[in-house]
Amino acid sequence: MNKNLILFFSIIMAGTFFAGSLPAVAGKKSDEATILYITNEGSNTLSIIDGEKYKVITTIPVGKTPHHPWLVPGGKYVFTDNRGENTLSVVDVKAGKTIKTITVGNAPTHIVFTPDGKYAYVANTKDKTTSVIDLAELEVAATITTGGGSHDPAITPDGKFVYVTARKPGHVAVIDTSTNKVIKKISTGGKANGVRMTKDGKFVWVGNTKAGTVSVIDTAKNKVVATIKSGAGTHNIRFSPDGKYAYVGNMKDGNHAVINTATYKVVTRIPTGKGANIAYFHPNGKYIYFSINKANEIPVVDAKTNKIITKIPIGEGGTHNLAFVDGGKFLYATSWFGEYILVIDTRKNKVIKEIPAMFSNGIKVKGATPATGRG
Repeated sequence: MNKNLILFFSIIMAGTFFAGSLPAVAGKKSDEATILYITNEGSNTLSIIDGEKYKVITTIPVGKTPHHPWLVPGGKYVFTDNRGENTLSVVDVKAGKTIKTITVGNAPTHIVFTPDGKYAYVANTKDKTTSVIDLAELEVAATITTGGGSHDPAITPDGKFVYVTARKPGHVAVIDTSTNKVIKKISTGGKANGVRMTKDGKFVWVGNTKAGTVSVIDTAKNKVVATIKSGAGTHNIRFSPDGKYAYVGNMKDGNHAVINTATYKVVTRIPTGKGANIAYFHPNGKYIYFSINKANEIPVVDAKTNKIITKIPIGEGGTHNLAFVDGGKFLYATSWFGEYILVIDTRKNKVIKEIPAMFSNGIKVKGATPATGRG
């Protein structure tokens, strides 16, 4: 009898030990990076998509012509910048609905958030302003005159300064976030447009679309230290993961200039296609996928050689924004000109599904770091 009791309790204890070493909820997703938020300019909606199942979870009405979704620090809200009605929609992702509309400047286009999660800076492309949003109150805290065609912001890692491009004067306005005053305007070139700050915050790279150049600003001196001839239609800039190279989209020339960030020299040009837009590095670091606004394919480039290794046919439409899901197994692509959201299996570099959408544009992955304009 005593032996049987001892055996019984031994089995119970062993079961408890092994159960305690298993995951808390077997089979449940622990990675948030499979949920996508996508804005659809043609239908004035925000789609929430399960990236593993290629399925729309819900579609939420937002303001007119939503350009991008923006993950608000803390993960409770997503903003959409509604260029057609001068507002931000505040979407409560848990409730699955828009809970507030914030009126900002004319054609809000891009946003960055302060490191402390207290404020957002919104560039208003069709006027001369940048709006500052109090994220606790969900209200405009200040409106700053930054220059005609204010377009793209980037914020320093310490949150002390925001750099905003202004297209019409061709300059970058430097905002002191402690006072929300412009402390300097730095001339760069015709139609200062895309902006990207290095991860350490020491330099700001500016794509001057009309001039076809890239200006490099030293943030310690707030002075242009280099001007690089990039190509016609210079716009978006992205850095390689190690920071050694900048990939610059030249929309009219149809290529990406690869620039050495130490020497400011163009080392090669990749013929990515008309409407050359943004370079996206695969999580494994081996490949680069490019969004091309006016091409019916997505170029895939070997990151070591900068040579195109394949082009993924996508049909009519071109692509605008891309996002990797599930460790890079899948790539989602949006299109201003096609009526779809594409799902691509990166192991085969093949489109496996088209999700119907009206002029899809911005795309963000749940759990990603809120926008800073760096890296």
